[in-house]
Amino acid sequence: MCLRDLLEWADKYIECGDRKKMEADGYLFPPIHPGISPDDDWYRFERWMKGLPVRMKLKDRFPSDYNPIKPEDLNDEKLMPELQKLIDHLDKLGMGLSFVNDVPPRLIYWHLYEILEEEFELLTEGGWHLDGCSGYCPGCFQRPWCESGTSCCWSEDEKAGEMVLIDSVKEFVSASPVSLSVLQKCQAEEDKEFEEFEKRLKDTAPDDGDELPF
Repeated sequence: MCLRDLLEWADKYIECGDRKKMEADGYLFPPIHPGISPDDDWYRFERWMKGLPVRMKLKDRFPSDYNPIKPEDLNDEKLMPELQKLIDHLDKLGMGLSFVNDVPPRLIYWHLYEILEEEFELLTEGGWHLDGCSGYCPGCFQRPWCESGTSCCWSEDEKAGEMVLIDSVKEFVSASPVSLSVLQKCQAEEDKEFEEFEKRLKDTAPDDGDELPF
């Protein structure tokens, strides 16, 4: 998308006033980023033309009578009811949730409370999927319970000499750190499995001159 395209679309929208007239003139796909779907892109384009936000923080989309309790203010008795209430409100916003099995509910609540400050694109239908995984294991609250997180060795682990965990996770796991040698062994096994997979793929792939994407 370039500024020239956007200005052309803006001028045309001012002239036509709605989507149907613009589509009749060949303006089918608004130059808006990120492109999600025709309906969602039109929805955000028209909001933008009206001076309305196209993305909002999750907390700002909740009903005015709902204010999630800070994690540190929740005792064990209130935790589960408040977690379910938060999940229900996120579900109404189209936010699908799935986390690694056995992650303590308090950590899940803490994570969800944190992302309420994040902005998400506004959609007409569907929604977003939240799984808590950023791909950066040393900073992940799910690492001790995640198969990938416990079987890979990062440079941060090498430097620390053990599996690196964020502070909020440490109170939920054993005081005995996962040794670096265990992580290195798991990483070596993962690397070996991938090399074998890559070799099998190369052996069975048609010889059309194209390189594998890794």
